[in-house]
Amino acid sequence: MNLKEIAALAGVSPAAVSRFFNDGSLSADKQERIRKVIEETNFSPNRLARDLRKGHVPQVGVIVPKIHSISVSEVLSGINEILSQKHYLTLLGCTDESDEREEEYLSRMEAYRLAGLIVMATSVTPEKEKRYREINMPVVITGQYYPSLDCIFHDDYHAMAMLTERMVRAGRTHFAYIGVSDKDPAVGLNRKLGALDTLKNHDIKTDKVPVRIAEFTMESGYRCMQDILEGGYQPDGVLCATATIAHGAMLALREAGIRVPDKASIAGIGNNEANRISSPALTSVRLYQNECGREAARMLLRRIEEKSEDRLPSRHTMLGYTFVNRNSI
Repeated sequence: MNLKEIAALAGVSPAAVSRFFNDGSLSADKQERIRKVIEETNFSPNRLARDLRKGHVPQVGVIVPKIHSISVSEVLSGINEILSQKHYLTLLGCTDESDEREEEYLSRMEAYRLAGLIVMATSVTPEKEKRYREINMPVVITGQYYPSLDCIFHDDYHAMAMLTERMVRAGRTHFAYIGVSDKDPAVGLNRKLGALDTLKNHDIKTDKVPVRIAEFTMESGYRCMQDILEGGYQPDGVLCATATIAHGAMLALREAGIRVPDKASIAGIGNNEANRISSPALTSVRLYQNECGREAARMLLRRIEEKSEDRLPSRHTMLGYTFVNRNSI
């Protein structure tokens, strides 16, 4: 059955049926007659064709670096909460931190004519910034600062600076830092600088501070802490880029007979259930990951609804943080 047949049964013009399906202006009488025919015939319009005539489908692409991550899950939850209110579906792509796979998703999602795209970025390069700008749909970046793109990110520098300040105030003087690669400016570089700059402000020589680069796992945090201890250095303050890394490092301290917080303090950024139930409970900083997702979705929807031919100035939002004081400092 097609629109002409629906129109004949309802006693209206095909144009009236088209306006009905596209939310156009139509009298209440015609709406009711068309609706009755649709119910009696179980007619289902071709939504994809209708959406493509509008220029895009009501779906938003979300590209993430990995799935097995508490922070990624929280961001996704926030995105879905806002998009579902506006009846948008989410198309998820996981890159496993591969640039080649990200490019594949970008190309396919652009070809599918999605309404917009949210990218959870783990790096910042001129090439990526140029690629995101060239995409023929609205794009919002989360987790990193891109000057020319809409983005929402965290105050990683000051979050780590605050943790460091708390440890210094607790009387710690011999520090170690376990971070991630500087290729990730937010988690890798900014958090490391927040720690080291704060130590310098307290006249603690940072050239004596061992710095190790971990993956985003407990096992990697454990290995890095072991490496520091096996090198003959025993810190009394261990700062970790993430809470997950901190849990691994804390296990290595425990196995080496270094009691936390009696002999050493340890803390990391990120707040989850493991922090609360670990022994001792891990002191940390809470970042607003769920709100990051919600705000990214709101930002994207505003771009979609603007329908402007002119490129408006990019919008940047930095989220704050909260210190979560437990028992590890």
